Amino acid sequence: MILRKSILRWASCACLMLAASVSYAAGYDAIYVFGDSYCDVGNIYVATRGAIPAAPPYYPGRFSNGPIWVEHLAGSLGLPMQASLLGGTDYAFGGAQVTAPLVTPQGTVPSVPQQVGLYLSLHGGKADPNALYVIEGGGNDILNATGGNAQQLGFQIATGIAESELLLRRAGAKRFLIPSLADAGQAPAAAANRSFATAATVATNKYLNQLLAIEGFLEGIRIQRVDFYALFKRVITSPTHFGFTNITTPCLTTAICADPDHTLFWDDEHPTEFGHSFLAIAAQAALN
Repeated sequence: MILRKSILRWASCACLMLAASVSYAAGYDAIYVFGDSYCDVGNIYVATRGAIPAAPPYYPGRFSNGPIWVEHLAGSLGLPMQASLLGGTDYAFGGAQVTAPLVTPQGTVPSVPQQVGLYLSLHGGKADPNALYVIEGGGNDILNATGGNAQQLGFQIATGIAESELLLRRAGAKRFLIPSLADAGQAPAAAANRSFATAATVATNKYLNQLLAIEGFLEGIRIQRVDFYALFKRVITSPTHFGFTNITTPCLTTAICADPDHTLFWDDEHPTEFGHSFLAIAAQAALN
């Protein structure tokens, strides 16, 4: 009964925020997204001809078992969301880092700043001032790190995200949604190096807050922050309150778990569709 009430409560909140955000966002004429697999709606899938992520068991083009948070957010704003390689406005690539491009056997994955550069190059160096720009990333930098200084890595990630915002702002962008980084140390993939991953996440968020603090006071510039870090912490601390019965073991291992709707992680790094819905609700709340 507690789980059912929790789910119904969040569904009710989502519907209320949906109605409010559509009214609020009437001025947005597009939503552009730059980030990693938490935001990719099909670019890596297209680039690898459907090999990554493999569907099934993944939802086509998504690193989850269903639509992801930026799709829910775009829908609540009445805007389309499609991968840039399919002519859409989502430039995020699964596997993308912030600090450097990622070289793989299948090719090079553009970093978040490179994604911004690609968008600008395709739009004559101009950014639409009436669009919403989502910039996210850093988890892969942390999980891919084999060692080093967590504080230094956090500063490098924060600098890359702040520089991406600066590139867009100088090109004409005015409205941004920039989440804090969810704790990479909570991901099952970080089990062997959890303390480093958490320390790097905390450092990233600290430095990003500092770097973006002045930007928020610029005339005509609106930077909405959404605290994914705090949200995940609340879910981890009180999982049943939010409708989760499993917050540690991935749903997808050698087989799909019996109850993905109450599981936080779909695989070693990514939330389930239910987990993504919480990120979407937090993002909608930030815009309102």
